[in-house]
Amino acid sequence: MGYLPGIVQLLILQCWCLLIITAMPLDFKGNICSNSNDCNDNTTYIWHQIHNKITELASGARHLFEKYTEVQGLSDKVDQICDPVIVHFPKFNATNSSEKEKAIELFSIFSYVSTALSNITNLQNKISSKKTPLLNELEKTFSGVKGILSNLSCFLCKKYHVTHVSVHYGPPLPSGKLPQKAHGCKVLKKYKHFIHQAVNATIINQLYESGTQNPSVP
Repeated sequence: MGYLPGIVQLLILQCWCLLIITAMPLDFKGNICSNSNDCNDNTTYIWHQIHNKITELASGARHLFEKYTEVQGLSDKVDQICDPVIVHFPKFNATNSSEKEKAIELFSIFSYVSTALSNITNLQNKISSKKTPLLNELEKTFSGVKGILSNLSCFLCKKYHVTHVSVHYGPPLPSGKLPQKAHGCKVLKKYKHFIHQAVNATIINQLYESGTQNPSVP
């Protein structure tokens, strides 16, 4: 039964993440520590779990971007249409920030990414009702992001007692299928760059005993 608290926390935070995506607030200020009693007390282990999951997502980020541009017919227009400079994406200070600041920024960015992935998935579902390889990739990435958010909330609550993180989602989505496709392309291209930065930013040198603690998310 040692894994039960982690399972309960994951289920609750999955629902919490879905609420963020449905509501799409401009500035989320919910209490991220409402279920912190279910978190692992070993914050080094939690951070290690965060790094591992980010590394896993980074390994598939390029494939996700290329699959998206291929399906949307944008492969030969990436340079013109998918310029990530002109899309809203939360800033990430990968080097000149404290661990606490870094964790808060990561929480904010992954909250933004979870909503962006939901919007891209919804658009893809409207285009095709069939289960496509792109939809599978989007859903797998979204699931990974939810796991990271769950662990980040535990880490911030347990180690730094941070209860609120503001999340800014940027301007509303553009209207029209082509502008929306282009927006998704820009976001995924920016995400591809960010996720590799996040891998390096979450590397830790401190060792832990893997057999003595259960992860916050199984």
